[in-house]
This record gives sequence, structure tokens and C-alpha cells, in this order.
Amino acid sequence: MGALANPRRINAIEAFVADAQDKGAKLEAGGKRIGNQGNFFEPTVLSDVPENARIMSEEPFGPLAVMLRFKETDDVLQRANKLPFGLASYAFTKDAKVATKVADALESGMVTSNHFGIALPETPFGGVKDSGFGHEGGSEGLQVYLQSKFVSHLG
Repeated sequence: MGALANPRRINAIEAFVADAQDKGAKLEAGGKRIGNQGNFFEPTVLSDVPENARIMSEEPFGPLAVMLRFKETDDVLQRANKLPFGLASYAFTKDAKVATKVADALESGMVTSNHFGIALPETPFGGVKDSGFGHEGGSEGLQVYLQSKFVSHLG
């Protein structure tokens, strides 16, 4: 686990955790800065986070995971897609049909199922909505440098 980008991120993650706990979330792991040097924060897990907690609508850019219960896949897809962000999504399931449904339905530039290996040099990296425009990496990353032209010639 590396350092956060700057000291402001420590304060931001602390604020996310405090806000969620104030609104009824349970701290399952982590939740504190590590040491007094550098920008290190414990990997943190929150559960039972209410919809009105800031972490439910803002990107933390830090080691903060939110665990939520849901009964229907459609419910969790609706929750995910209502956000203005769509960089990466991760799904974990034993059901191949559910994995396909989730991958098709999520409004995200990248989706993985049952793993975290999403950023490889030969694959496109990029988001949708407020999480980026265009892609880098893979053949898709080259498209911005190309100008396509259709030419048809008879005779």
C-alpha cells in the first residue's frame, strides 16, 4: 500500500470516515492515518453506509471500501449508475450470467469480474461520465492520433 498523493487526501479520507460513522456506518477495518510521516492511511472498510453519507456520492481517491447489502442485482446496478462517475467497476459473483449482466449494464469505462487486474498496457484505460474522456493504452489509445477516412473508387 503506497502513500496518498498529498496531505489533503489524509484529511479527506478522515472526513469521509467520520461523516459515514456519524450517519450510522460501521467501521469494519482501518480508519486511521498510519504514523506521522508521509501520507499513509490504513486500508479502511465501512459497512451499512447510508445513502446520505458523502462517500456514497463522492470519489475518495484513497484506501476506502464501502460494503453494502442488496437483494436484487438490478437494485445495485441502479445505485452504481446513478453516480456521475464511471472509471472502473468491480463485480464478484459465482454466476456467469450475473457477471455478464453486470458488465453489460454498468456505466463504466472498465469492468472486471472476480479480480482486480484492470490496468494493463495492452488494454484500454479510461472512464465515462465525469471520470474521464477517451482512453489511453491498447489500440483505443492510438485512435486519438489517427484520422480515419473512407475512400471508394470505381473503375
